[in-house]
This record gives sequence, structure tokens and C-alpha cells, in this order.
Amino acid sequence: MGIIDSFRKMKEKGKEGEHSTPPRRGFTLAEILQDKSNSHLFGRILERDGQQDLALRLKEGKVEGDDIGLLEEERLKFVEKIEESERIEKLLTEENVIAIARNHPDFAKIINLLGPKKAIKAIQGQLKEICITDEDRFKAISEPIEEYDSYKNGEYKKVGEDAEKKCTAMGVSQQEYLDALTIGDPAEKEKALWKLAKGKHTKFRTALNYLTGKTTENFKGLQDSGVLLERSIVELDKYKEDIGNTLFLSISGNDDMLNALSRELVSENAPAAESKTGFADIKKETFNEKEFDEEWEAEKIDKDYDSLGEPEQELIKSSFVERARSHYEKKNKGKGFWASVLSAFIEKKISNKIETLH
Repeated sequence: MGIIDSFRKMKEKGKEGEHSTPPRRGFTLAEILQDKSNSHLFGRILERDGQQDLALRLKEGKVEGDDIGLLEEERLKFVEKIEESERIEKLLTEENVIAIARNHPDFAKIINLLGPKKAIKAIQGQLKEICITDEDRFKAISEPIEEYDSYKNGEYKKVGEDAEKKCTAMGVSQQEYLDALTIGDPAEKEKALWKLAKGKHTKFRTALNYLTGKTTENFKGLQDSGVLLERSIVELDKYKEDIGNTLFLSISGNDDMLNALSRELVSENAPAAESKTGFADIKKETFNEKEFDEEWEAEKIDKDYDSLGEPEQELIKSSFVERARSHYEKKNKGKGFWASVLSAFIEKKISNKIETLH
């Protein structure tokens, strides 16, 4: 590889954090639309942004030039929300959930009913939709989890590492130090820490520590570390309690969350949330004009349409069209955004047919 190609690749690598091309597997728009769960979530973003007409053009296969930019903009919003949700999902490990439950009695009830794995599955199954449809509630869930993780892997971890270094420098084992710290009687605890502070390498080292004041320095270091360890544990427990409270309120106050928990509770292999209609489900759905025309001819015969006057004929025509509309509305009602797009598509077809009825 020549220097110019190497230089180009280095510059391209520096741009990978900015909307990468091509996207990671599964995140082109074509792939999103083919995946039932992802297309449902993408539909929720289009619905949120008032892009029903854009969705209808997708269904009709009549994407316009200006739609390319719009679709990419909506795709990037989808990717951002999915990655945001996945980041939080990864922090909901079995270890973390158990630790949180031990600091929040109400959340513990959920874990005790389901077990940590099923509880995590139920919560994670709803996070992506919440991230898209209720940003405030997602933020209320995600912020304490991220703060907990940041503290646990930041200050909390550093306090532990500093205490370990002090023990190593004094030739004190971690278990000896922990045994001293957990002594209930303050006077006995202090006595044990003084003993550790003198050093254990040799009698000469112990005497040297005493003469140079190193013993006092060691004692203070062990004592201060003990205080910091205690405070850090208390602080971490506060974070756990906050998360437990947030998760419990989010679960108990949300029907979708409760339904997900219920499914996990009663089933060995509980399905995810009830599957909504995806883009692939409506892509090939169409309006059967031949069937519509045949039903209209049957209606005309049944009502003796040709023998009636124009006002009566208009009433029969209106009633027939309304029944057709109602049929498709009921069929797709409550099945998600793409089902509503299919209803709009069929409504458009029926409206076009009205003028042909005679």
C-alpha cells in the first residue's frame, strides 16, 4: 500500500465515530425495515416525528428525491436511540441487579418473584421502546444507572486500589486488614491497626518504623483508608437504593413493563412483548380491487340498485364504502404504526374507487 492510500485510510479511521459508512450490521434502513422488532421501533420514531406521509410513500414504493435525506435523518435517530438503550442494558448485569435488590426491598420483591435473569430480560425488552417514546422516563431510569456505574468504576474502585497499595507497602495481607476493620469494639480495632502499622518484615524493620515515626504514619494511613472504605460503601449503597426505587416505580407504573414481567413469570420461554406489525408485514399487503368490485356488484343486486333513484343509490353507495373502510380499520386497529400506515394506504385506494362505483 502506497503512502497516499495509507494516509487516506488513517484519515477515514479518524471519522469512524461520525456516522460510519456503511453502518454496522443490521442498521442500514433496508435491514431495519426487514426486522420486525426494529421496523416497529423505527415506525415509532416516524410516528413521533409526524412522518406518516413518508411512511406511506415507503409502503407504496414511491420514495421521492427529497425523501432520501429525510430517511437517513430518521435512521440516524433510530440508531442513536438503540445504542443509547443498549448502553444501559449492558449495565443491567445479574450482579448489579442483585446488589440493587439488596438495597431496595420493593425491587427485591420483583427479583424474588422472577429471579434476576428473567427480571433483566423483561426490563431490557421494554427499554428500547421507552427510550423512543418516553425520553423523560428513560432518562429517569438511565441516569442513576450510569451514575452508579461511573462511581463504582471510578472513585469507589480507586479507594479500594489505594487501600490495597497501602497493605502491600506494609507487608499486610488484605484479609488481616479487613479483619482489623471489622472489629466492633473501637479500642480493640485501634489496637489491631497499631499492630499492623508496626510492620511485619523483621524486628529491625519494626524498630526502625517506630524510631522514624513510620508506625504512626502507617497507622494513620490504615485508619484513613478504613474511613474512606466505609464511606464509599455507604455511598455505593445510596446509588443502589436510587436505582432500585427508579426501576420499581417504572415497572409498577407501566402496563407494558408489568405485562412483560407477567409473561416472564408464567412461562418457561416467555416471548418478548406481543409482536406489533412490522414493515415487512405490510409491504406485500395490498387492496384487492377485484374482490371490492365483485362485492359491489353483489350489493347492487341485493339492494336492486339499478331500479332506484339517485338519492337512494347514493345512500347504498355510501353505506357500502363505509363498511369497507370499517372492515380494514378494525383489522389493523391497535397493531402499531405500520398497521396504521396500511390503513391509510387502503383508505387511499378506497377513495380512488368511489368515483368508479355506478
